[in-house]
Amino acid sequence: MPVVRIDNYLDAYRLRAQSADPHVMAARGDRKDLTEFVNRRILDAIKIVPEDILLDIGCGDGCLLNMAAGRIAKGIGMTASEDERLKLQSAFPHSSFIAAPAQAIPLPDCSASKVVCNAMLLYLPTDEDVYAAFREMARVARPGATIWVGEIPQIDEYAHYEMYRGASMLGFLWHLLRHNGIRAFLGMIRRWAKAIFGKEQIILNSAGLFIAKPEKLIAMAENSGLLLQTYFRHKDIDEKGKIEESELRYDYIFTL
Repeated sequence: MPVVRIDNYLDAYRLRAQSADPHVMAARGDRKDLTEFVNRRILDAIKIVPEDILLDIGCGDGCLLNMAAGRIAKGIGMTASEDERLKLQSAFPHSSFIAAPAQAIPLPDCSASKVVCNAMLLYLPTDEDVYAAFREMARVARPGATIWVGEIPQIDEYAHYEMYRGASMLGFLWHLLRHNGIRAFLGMIRRWAKAIFGKEQIILNSAGLFIAKPEKLIAMAENSGLLLQTYFRHKDIDEKGKIEESELRYDYIFTL
């Protein structure tokens, strides 16, 4: 199909798993340097040790577990779909991968000493789903465990950046013309023609984001059994390697 319309992130990641390059599942474009920078900051912040069992919920392209390999006792990556799991297990046989929703982690109580959930909670559809995910993190974490929850937007990023979120190709083209100009409009017309007559796909995603200001996110986590250690603005690097502090997203570190 030249145009694929989806309304949830499970389908979006199933599509990403079809790529030959696992990094597509990191959802950072071709910015492998950015993926590695973010994961390096996470590993430094949670202070991994050789005895750790590290659970990465929404593990993307497996980069964080790969960077931690040899420095921990065991790494477990969790994906939303079986397609993602199979792709990652083939790419990183030294780690274990499971496919399950964050609201129902298929691990016993007290399984992990370090839990990472970065840029994943924002894809859950409701507050109730986020509460369920927090309760599962608290359940599978060992007493004294460190839990990283990262990249939670405090406002609707799609609206802030005027990104199209709909299921109509004509609506998308009109959006591009209004917000990005004639060049972007004509470029998408050409891409649409290539998709119709070739193998390229255009994905229209109408799914929203979970957003929470720090006070809301902290209250949700603590009501689910987690204790806040600290929180701070998320950091990225630009294409020249300059560190940038996010104006919209926050990272959090919790414990039990």
